Amino acid sequence: MGIGVFLPIVLYDVTLLFAVGYVWLFFLKRWNRYTAELKPVIQKAAIFLSIALLGRFIDLVTDFYSSVYQEGILTLLYGISILGVIYTMVSYVQTLEKSYIPITKASASGPQIENGMHGAYIVSGSKERLTEITKLLKERTSPALIFTRSPEFYHSLSEFATTVWITGATDTGISPTKLHVIQDMAIQFAKEAKGAVIVIDCIEYLLLYNDFPSIFKFLASLKDHLLMLNASLIVTVDENAIDQKEYRLLLNEFEPL
Repeated sequence: MGIGVFLPIVLYDVTLLFAVGYVWLFFLKRWNRYTAELKPVIQKAAIFLSIALLGRFIDLVTDFYSSVYQEGILTLLYGISILGVIYTMVSYVQTLEKSYIPITKASASGPQIENGMHGAYIVSGSKERLTEITKLLKERTSPALIFTRSPEFYHSLSEFATTVWITGATDTGISPTKLHVIQDMAIQFAKEAKGAVIVIDCIEYLLLYNDFPSIFKFLASLKDHLLMLNASLIVTVDENAIDQKEYRLLLNEFEPL
């Protein structure tokens, strides 16, 4: 092979090696940076890109030292990396769908009531407020979606209620910083389940991760969407745990229950 042909081939292989290496390092540096739901996607991308990087390195080496096995090795490595990247992209899209278009267990075919609740309510108090809400939901047997820090407390409502754990510790729940995900999930549920009741039983916890203006705008927006869907919103809060001015603002938007 003449040098006029050899140098462009080497330059091409070196360029691709550095390009793949750069992308691999990009994902590798983010190995443990994100939330539990996004972390596996990042890690899969880093793993399959490392296989592609190995293939590019072998491809460069074979420019200088050929081998009878190089075709088979490169085909295997590139095949694994390409299929892996495709798999990672599908996983990423599925992660987005779970975050923005969640699938709820209860639906319009579940238990319903003819004269259901319709409005926005606030339940004040501490522990006893959970018991009050449970009794209320049992009496009305409306399809319910409950965002809570204590999903086990609502176990007796599992026949017609779906509980969502608000937590940043695992991918089985929703992070308290993702107010938009909570809102989208609640609206989607109300669209699918006639007469739905949405309960947010973790305002104090959400306030640890978001400022009050953000929480208030989120609740007001969610209230408006649910009222248009003939659904109800119940918010629980311990008035002693928040500023009295903030509590009065909530009372202006929500009727005491």
